[in-house]
Parts: sequence; structure tokens; C-alpha cells
Amino acid sequence: MANFIAEDFKRIMSGKNYTQKLILINCIIFVVLNILLVATPPSTGEAILRNIGLPAGLTASILKIWTYFTYMFVHEGFFHLLFNMLWLYWMGRIVSDMYGSERVLLMYLFGGLTGGVAFMLISSAGFISPNSFLIGASGGVLAVMVGTAALLPDYTLRMLLVGPVKLKYLALVGFVLSTVLDFTQNMGGKVAHIGGAAFGLIYGLQLKKGVEITDKPVKFFHAVVDAFKPGKNLKVVHKKKTSKKKTKSFSGNFTNLSEAEKQQRVDIILDKISQAGYDSLTKEEKDFLFTMSNR
Repeated sequence: MANFIAEDFKRIMSGKNYTQKLILINCIIFVVLNILLVATPPSTGEAILRNIGLPAGLTASILKIWTYFTYMFVHEGFFHLLFNMLWLYWMGRIVSDMYGSERVLLMYLFGGLTGGVAFMLISSAGFISPNSFLIGASGGVLAVMVGTAALLPDYTLRMLLVGPVKLKYLALVGFVLSTVLDFTQNMGGKVAHIGGAAFGLIYGLQLKKGVEITDKPVKFFHAVVDAFKPGKNLKVVHKKKTSKKKTKSFSGNFTNLSEAEKQQRVDIILDKISQAGYDSLTKEEKDFLFTMSNR
């Protein structure tokens, strides 16, 4: 049985379903964290939470900059985890079907970051205790929830005991119940909810117009990662004569390709579209796809 579970974990983590990946990561961290909290003294458990939760205040959060990412995967209570993962699963499936699974990941991460920044600002202003810290996926999950409703406001779900409900009303009720009611309780967490929901709303409305607002920060992140890759500045160049017959590219002349090679190129381009969208294609790839679709 353990082998079957391990295989399922491996399948999810190696696949392209980011909703499943996010849920699995949250659940694994929840189990490991709670084992540690039970197995260690209270002071040690407190220290663990403070090193993965986002601390209040600008200075403290900068000194633990990693917590802007780690906090959004940390849950101490079971029902906190359960409701967040249920919302993520329901909304994530809809977004994945319509806009691709990567958009779930983008909304979750950027919504969580926005929620973390909102928490930092409100705590720096002195509205909450400087000794507090933030944990939970609610900011990222609300970004996914509200972003989905902004993209597909009239998409209808059949709710048990309620019947058909449009996404815009479902998201509104979810936001009010989780954030607006009794705002004085857990103010820091609810401010993070508002930050995540605000990002989701902006993201969804812009994506409906064909604008992917996360493109520039994602490209910057990849550029930073590439800059620190080992051997990035080392390049070995082998001089040799170029041969037009051996060079195959999307130059617009496809007559020298066999049918099998053409189909392989089409499959590669379609995979690229499913992962990053049509806008990620180069002009040559778009021309090639257009030519093949009009044969």
C-alpha cells in the first residue's frame, strides 16, 4: 500500500496539474508540522512556526524574506486546511479547464504574496501586535476564488441543498463569510484575505482582456534563477560548417520536412500552448501552426 501512495505522490508532483500539486504540498506540510508540534516541547514548536510563518513588521519580514512564500503553505488547524483545500480544489478545476492549470499556480502564489504584503503593511502601521505572525493559504485561495469568479462570473455550479449558484455570488458569499464578518477577530489574517482577493479580482479582469499581468515578474524571476545557474558564463563554441540541409527551423519553408516531422513539430507547439498559452509562441511557430491547420 505504501508503494501505491508513493507512486500517486510521484505522479502528481511530476504531472502538470498544479491544483493537485498545491493541495498535496499543503497536506504534506500540515502532517509533518503537526507531528513536529506534538513531538517537540511547546517552545520548539513556537520557534518552528515563527520561522515558517510571516512575522509582523517590515524589518522582521525582510530578515525572514523566505516566509513570504512559506507562510502560504502552513496550517496548524485541520479545518483551516480542509476548507482552504476544498475551495482551491473546486475553483482550481474550473480555471484549469478553461485557462490552463498554470493560471491556478500564478493566482495562488501572487495572491499569497499580495496578502503577505498587506499583512506586513497593516502590522507596520501598528494595527496588530508586532509579536504576531501569519500562516495559512487563505490569501492565495481567495485569489483563486475571486479570480475565477472575475473570469467566469456566470459560470454555474450545483450546490448541495442550494441548487444552481453562479460563481460571482458564490465568491462573494465566501469572501464575506471568511473576511468581512467579525473583522476585529484575526485582523491580520483578514487583511491578508483582502490582499489576496484584490489581486485575484485584478488578475481575472485583466486576463479577460487578454493581459497576463504576471508576465514581467515571472520573466524577471526566471532571469534571476538563470543568472545563478552553475556554469552560466561558460560557453564552449565548436566551429564547423553549417549545412542548410541539416538545419531545420521554423523558417517558413516546411516542404523539406517529412509528414512525421511536421506532426512532431505540431505536437511540440500544442504542448507549449497548453503549458504557457498561445502568446508564448514565436512568430515562426505561429506561422508553422497556421500553415499546417490550413492544409
